Amino acid sequence: MLIVNERWERILEGEARGHLEACLRDVLKSRRWFAGKARAIESVRIIESLPIPCRSSAVTGTPETYAFPVTAALGEQAAQIQKDMPGTIVTTLKVWTKECEQTGVLYDALWNPDFSTTLLSAIGQGSRFTGETGALIASSTQAYGKLISGGAALEPAVMKAEQSNTSVAYGDRLIMKVYRRVENGVNPDLEIGRILTTMNFPHAPPVAGSIEYIRANGETITTAILQGFVHNQGDAWKYTLEAFDRYLERCRAQPTGREDELTLNEPLLELVHKEIPTFARELIGPYLESGVRIGQRTAELHVALANVQNNPDFTPEPFSLEYRRSRYESMCRLASQTSSLLKGRLNDLPSDTDQEARLVVNSEAQILDRFRDFFELETSALRIRCHGDYHLGQVLYTGQDFVISDFEGEPARPLSERRMKHTPIMDVAGMLRSFQYAPYAALSRQQSTLVAEGDGGRLDPWVRFWSGWVSVVFLKAYLAIAGRASFWPGSQEEFQVLFDAHLLEKAVYEIRYELNNRPGWVKIPIRAVLEILETTTRKAI
Repeated sequence: MLIVNERWERILEGEARGHLEACLRDVLKSRRWFAGKARAIESVRIIESLPIPCRSSAVTGTPETYAFPVTAALGEQAAQIQKDMPGTIVTTLKVWTKECEQTGVLYDALWNPDFSTTLLSAIGQGSRFTGETGALIASSTQAYGKLISGGAALEPAVMKAEQSNTSVAYGDRLIMKVYRRVENGVNPDLEIGRILTTMNFPHAPPVAGSIEYIRANGETITTAILQGFVHNQGDAWKYTLEAFDRYLERCRAQPTGREDELTLNEPLLELVHKEIPTFARELIGPYLESGVRIGQRTAELHVALANVQNNPDFTPEPFSLEYRRSRYESMCRLASQTSSLLKGRLNDLPSDTDQEARLVVNSEAQILDRFRDFFELETSALRIRCHGDYHLGQVLYTGQDFVISDFEGEPARPLSERRMKHTPIMDVAGMLRSFQYAPYAALSRQQSTLVAEGDGGRLDPWVRFWSGWVSVVFLKAYLAIAGRASFWPGSQEEFQVLFDAHLLEKAVYEIRYELNNRPGWVKIPIRAVLEILETTTRKAI
């Protein structure tokens, strides 16, 4: 328990500050958004008091900074919070005054409606809050007035799906994302979002404002972004799993003996020039049009980002030797680390995965050859700002269309890397891999039924058929728009090298991820790596 005199805000003074920092060690580890759970926290230091970013120094690795706004509740209000929201509490609190002794709790301020309303008002008013070593600057964009108008009350409510950040919805018109792990520099979610808002790009949430922390030396840290609320029926991942379930029902109704029609006999980049078979259109159904629409929206995003004027952070750049060397070295490190990890886990893998895993381990030289093709490529293609962490979960389904969200990039990567320019083919590869994962995720939800009916193995060709033709229509629609853009490779051969390298890199990364998080899923990227290598080898022959 923290004990302070006169008022609770004195928790930041004297011994109370040290006690609070000690409390935060355990509190941080319990939070979903804390990225250092695998590391032992050596110390926590409060480096600013408005808001409170907590710098946690781990035994290994570099220090990390977190934004953690807190407030206090005393008396009956504290009892209510302990009953209704115990997970938000940092510590109990006792405040001594001349008149009485009050007990209460210190808790996460985002669950206090008054605090969240204050943040919203601050953005509209352009407020400034001065702290110990810097200031919080709230600001709005030209979209703020339109988004906030309407007269209805904007009651704040913390979104239940807490991820690496915490989001607060204001009615059904605005949503504020508060970043927990913060770094020096502008978060690409805000940076790209503001640019797209000024361009009136219709397929991303408009940015209404932001809150940024400015250090005394001028360094900027993005702490929150306010966006227009996108009315949706869930993300495209959820929508895709439901669509695949319906596809499975149609598959089960098919007569036996049609398996020969399921084989895709040509590589993906050759199939995009062919007509979609009638059988595929009938069996996959309306989702093929969804794949087309996602491809169109993806290409439109990339074209918009490549056409930002008078902003060097968005100006397209060539594939310099330095860039290719840096990316090549990164790809090779990934391949080497993944191969070593996979080799060490071979005996732990299921029997149906073990043999294919050994093939991947023995194919490390081939993987490195594909990455070397990227390094040696001299291309007219340009690098642009991209989404950076693109998959079906980053796309919202509105019921009629798709809206692309979350431009933060991979949260585990440093901010400087997330703001780098790359070929947009990197985003394309991410979405294609997502199309391959979705069927297996849908099947995993029906595992008991599949085992009972004996369908598990029989459905594999139907899974490949679905992901193959959905990938074809997505890529066909994407190329119809992006293929004419100034950033696109000058030849099919250049595109092929970039495509193979990024698709392979993504699949290799997935092997490492699955081994560390979901070993039962590792067969999906293992098969993908082997298929990519087989395709590129066949082309070389």
